[in-house]
Amino acid sequence: MTGSLHIRKVGVIGAGLMGAGIAAQAANGGAQVVLLDIVPDGAEDRSTIARGALDRFIRAGSAGGLMHASVASRIRIGNVEDDFDLLADCDWIIEVVLERLDIKQGLYRKIAAIRRADTIVSSNTSTIPLARLVEGLPQDFRQHFVVTHYFNPPRHMRLVELVTGEETLDDVVRRVIHFNDHCMGKTVIRCADRPGFIGNRLGVFWMLLALREAAATGLTVEEADAVMCVCGFPKTGVFGLWDLVGIDLMPSAAGSLLALLPPDDDFAAVAEIPATIQGMLERGYKGRKGNTLQGFYRQFKDPDGKRVREVIDLDTLQYRAPIKVDLPSASLKAGQLAELIASDDRGGRFAWRVLSQVLHYATKLIPEVAADPRDFDQAMKLGYNWAWGPFEMIERLGTDAFTRRLETDEVPVSDFLLHAAGRPIYRKDGTQALALDADGAYRPAVPSMGMLRLEDMDAGARLCQRPRSAVWDLGDHVWCLEFNAKVPTIDLELLDEIRTTLEDAIAADKALVIYHPGSVFAAGADLKRVLQVVDSKAESERFIATGQAVFAEIQRAPVPVVGAPVGAALAGGLELLLHCHAIQAHAEARMGLVEAQVGIVPGWGGCRELLIRCAERFGAGDAIARCFELLRTSTVASSALEARELGFLREGDGITMNVDRVLFDAKQKAIALRDQRAVRAMASPLTAPVGLLAAATGYQRELEEVLLTLLMSATEPGWEERFSERERAVELALFGRPEARARIEHLIASGKPLVN
Repeated sequence: MTGSLHIRKVGVIGAGLMGAGIAAQAANGGAQVVLLDIVPDGAEDRSTIARGALDRFIRAGSAGGLMHASVASRIRIGNVEDDFDLLADCDWIIEVVLERLDIKQGLYRKIAAIRRADTIVSSNTSTIPLARLVEGLPQDFRQHFVVTHYFNPPRHMRLVELVTGEETLDDVVRRVIHFNDHCMGKTVIRCADRPGFIGNRLGVFWMLLALREAAATGLTVEEADAVMCVCGFPKTGVFGLWDLVGIDLMPSAAGSLLALLPPDDDFAAVAEIPATIQGMLERGYKGRKGNTLQGFYRQFKDPDGKRVREVIDLDTLQYRAPIKVDLPSASLKAGQLAELIASDDRGGRFAWRVLSQVLHYATKLIPEVAADPRDFDQAMKLGYNWAWGPFEMIERLGTDAFTRRLETDEVPVSDFLLHAAGRPIYRKDGTQALALDADGAYRPAVPSMGMLRLEDMDAGARLCQRPRSAVWDLGDHVWCLEFNAKVPTIDLELLDEIRTTLEDAIAADKALVIYHPGSVFAAGADLKRVLQVVDSKAESERFIATGQAVFAEIQRAPVPVVGAPVGAALAGGLELLLHCHAIQAHAEARMGLVEAQVGIVPGWGGCRELLIRCAERFGAGDAIARCFELLRTSTVASSALEARELGFLREGDGITMNVDRVLFDAKQKAIALRDQRAVRAMASPLTAPVGLLAAATGYQRELEEVLLTLLMSATEPGWEERFSERERAVELALFGRPEARARIEHLIASGKPLVN
């Protein structure tokens, strides 16, 4: 219905890598999806392209484009000749076909003939201007048309660039933004209808420029990539990214941009495809494609089955063994930009040649492509995985220092930098974040409703800072306990901080959200600390008992406690969440009780809580078998949706698609729990499974037998009251096993589990 924010059915035309990925992510977000493609010549299955895409997703499991296999039921496949009418009741139709204007416009005319009056239509293009796409089409079509440019893979790349036309209705814009934000988990950046928008305009410029400057400076592939990583560009380096994107795709991308941009644009100076690329393409070197994996880097297995990695020589185009990088500039830490460009070696000169041109080019694109520096920074971080956006890099260098060095190089300075007059691009006025605009005035960011980020909060909101955590006041009688470490692990110090924060929250009658914004919510017990205590029964018992006690206090707390994982919650990290009154998880949060990998079982209440959840989800008759399988195999859910299907999450736990909304949603859940919490009843006895046996050999078999005996105690009346004591006894016994120590030491040393 016109005016509604709800998009419930999405059509995608084009089932290639990008189109199928967009369809999968729309389905992940809850939409019903129609996925169509052409009928290949001579095909027996006329929908083979779309069917093949869906089959690949199903085979890949939850680690692929679909967050769970069940999502596939939301996708209906077909072809554009027999099934075009399936698009007639779609709320939004996305075109992802060849970058040819004639093909696209022919398709739009077919869509115009069958679409509902309020159906939105969009293109995934970034090379053809919107104005040309809709030229000659009915006004009603033009009013409902936008460009939505996604990045690959659509499930994981958070950026979508949105371009609107002069006639696009405001309601259309609102609906597209709402669905992409709330249902697909995207950060929507609005761009002007200019070639390449932000991401590809700057990204392709950087990739072409870096290749040219590396050759001019005499750097090897390894040296150039190492220096680019210091700049904060992707860990692949620029040459690794060339391989990942596809060397054969870049000439056409560069040519399309060059044809659309004015001849005096900076892009023209780098657009000519270097002889290096031409030579590689003549030899069939296309990057990480197919089975060859042959580009600037090459991987293959030798006759003994050993993986071999080689690097191309930029002069001879012959492959050789990797060379150790010994440039002083390449040894700097990522983000040390001032030190990097001051380095008097080839790496430092290369860095300045690249950074000066890329960052300066970005300043020239304001306001042509977008008016706010924050949009450029977000686009490059989310679309190209830069650690910092171009304007954040200028901030690191210092706006004044960057401008003066450009002037020293006799480079005509952009209008943006002249208006900045050496002032910081970003600053704060109290709690309000400001950024310079094209005229040199500071403008506030447009507030995003339903988003809550700790870094945006006033300093006074941080109530205390401890060695392992911080406590924040989120307002509305809700506090947040934030873990500090990049990869938090749970030891006695952190357990003590959790307990103290919980006690303070109870005394102040505040609900509590436990949160960490990084890629790992909590990785479980600190294994190095575990190795220190395993030889002491008293220390081991204290370690286990303290974790059990603190987690039990969370569960019994008279104030709501909500766990809010953005990243992976593993082992003790998941046990912590299972004791919270509710969980609000990011859709990409991975979860698993993986203690078996280090030769033990969950010892902080995880076995008990998982048994209860499995009984709720699968019934008392299947709970023990389901729980046993999850624990003995150290199963890790690759998404929050899969975690719910496995039983780690309850039906009442929330899943948030947009990572920037997790903390806000968790706060709202904590507020709601004040009036909704029910007293937890004691668990009923579970039914003993028939024929459930440990199937492994060696220590793994012993571990599984101990685990199964522990789980089977849940068949007794009143089992929950005695379970913690039994769990603790089992854990203590396993702590003392040399086989468990061997597993822990092996995992610490290699990062891989040992099967013994």
